[in-house]
Amino acid sequence: MEISQLTDSALVGAIAAGLILVAFVILAIFLRVTLAILTKRADKQKNDRLLLVFIDSIKGPSVLLVISLGLLFAYFIIARIDEGIFTSIAGTGEYAFRVWQVSAIFMATFTFSHLSDRMIKWYLANVAGKTATTLDDTLLPIFRRVLPITVYAVGTLIAIDNLGVSISPILAGLGIGGLAVALAVQPTLSNFFAGTYVVTEGELKAGDFIELDGGPSGYVESVGWRSTKIRSRFNNLVIIPNSRMAESIVTNYFSPTPAMNVIVTCGVSYESDLEQVENIALEEAEALVKESRHSIKDMDPFFGFSNFGDSNIDFFIFLQAVDRNGTFILKSQLMKRIHSRFTAEGIEINYPVRKLVLSDEVNFEEIIGSETTEM
Repeated sequence: MEISQLTDSALVGAIAAGLILVAFVILAIFLRVTLAILTKRADKQKNDRLLLVFIDSIKGPSVLLVISLGLLFAYFIIARIDEGIFTSIAGTGEYAFRVWQVSAIFMATFTFSHLSDRMIKWYLANVAGKTATTLDDTLLPIFRRVLPITVYAVGTLIAIDNLGVSISPILAGLGIGGLAVALAVQPTLSNFFAGTYVVTEGELKAGDFIELDGGPSGYVESVGWRSTKIRSRFNNLVIIPNSRMAESIVTNYFSPTPAMNVIVTCGVSYESDLEQVENIALEEAEALVKESRHSIKDMDPFFGFSNFGDSNIDFFIFLQAVDRNGTFILKSQLMKRIHSRFTAEGIEINYPVRKLVLSDEVNFEEIIGSETTEM
């Protein structure tokens, strides 16, 4: 039977299907033009970059969705015509709806994955660098890689379920397989979860100088999910598994601030004028703080006597350096200044000596003579 031989009702149905399809195509064109106008407006305003990313991500899938809806509704009408060339597809509207559902699910999966990727990329480029924490800089790139896999896996399972296939055996198989994989890569997972702890704590960042209890020390190069890399003082790269980082006592010399204390200890003879010693030491320390770019200017040096030693009266001087490197420079310079000034002022720094006090009744000649006889 040709189309000209169709009954009036069937012909009306075919024309209606065509008109519906044309209407949805026009709607899709209108939507496309509207989104293009919004894109141009957002492109002119720098504050609407996020809106531009959103529109650019959904304009293609949204147009396809409208056209697919037009095709679906048109097919519904044609599938009700049980005449002529339409006989073969009569009553297949339910199957067409399932196919459309699966297509819509994959379309939504692609759109969500693409939109999420673009928004994370925009956030990393425009916002992450301005935040007070580096947690987003570390977590989001990893989340960006994992998210598409998760989204497509969930979308595929939903699509299979819509086709009438039970996904319970698939989920059970994935659970058993996941358990087997977890047992096989247990050390890697241990490092991964330890890395999660290290990263989310936010106590370590690139550039910090750290020291592990009974382990290596150096500047942090990077904090990853499996390991933390540090640069030792000998300029060697040391890779530490995060499981060890989580179990060790870690000293961060840059936290809460990079500033570090400098303590110089010394001792002067018991014959020294202690007031003079204190004044000279403070004068040199204060002069060094003013002159050196490695010192904390608003922290006054502190002086104190600490101990009556065997040969000297011990004292210490306390000041602060801007960072760890500065501690070595300040300590070296202050030691040279104090030694030079003490020498000029005649203040003596004794060598370790022991003073023996002997009784006048001791006869050295008898002692030496008796030892000679025994030999």
